[in-house]
Amino acid sequence: MAKKASGKNRTILVCGIPGSGKTTYCTWLAQRKGFDHLNFDELLSGSGAPAHLDLIALLRTKPKDFIHKLSRRRRTVIDWGFRPADISLIRLLQAGGIAVWWFDGDREAALQSFTTRGTVSLVAFRAQMDAIETAWSQIKEVIGDRLIDTVASGPKHLALERIFEEMFGSTE
Repeated sequence: MAKKASGKNRTILVCGIPGSGKTTYCTWLAQRKGFDHLNFDELLSGSGAPAHLDLIALLRTKPKDFIHKLSRRRRTVIDWGFRPADISLIRLLQAGGIAVWWFDGDREAALQSFTTRGTVSLVAFRAQMDAIETAWSQIKEVIGDRLIDTVASGPKHLALERIFEEMFGSTE
């Protein structure tokens, strides 16, 4: 059984394979559960609210100050399809008390979900999946048992409330 995110984890990081429902879940957390949603993929490309862009600038220059600032905010969910090359940053975030969760599942279903979205090329999907496979042992060290199979053939995604229960142990 996965270790639940506790009350002391005011910030959680949701990462995982492309097409696994990370952004959908994080948006739902913001709308239904009152989390502040930081979409790192958008923010790192320079898009987003000025206050959130300021956080990214802090992350780039003073990661420990970034973690401290997040710890003083309301509950926050970071949505990031990070590059495995950023694993050292993920470890730093985790050491700072941020709970790291991995969304996974049926890879072909994830591919179908990803291509239906149509926001990034198939080449980019394959490159990200290859990078994940290459770095899987390092990723697994970081996520431990905080892995949720969120996408199955169809593609079908796990119900958002069910993911929440997996992460937090209740529906609050």
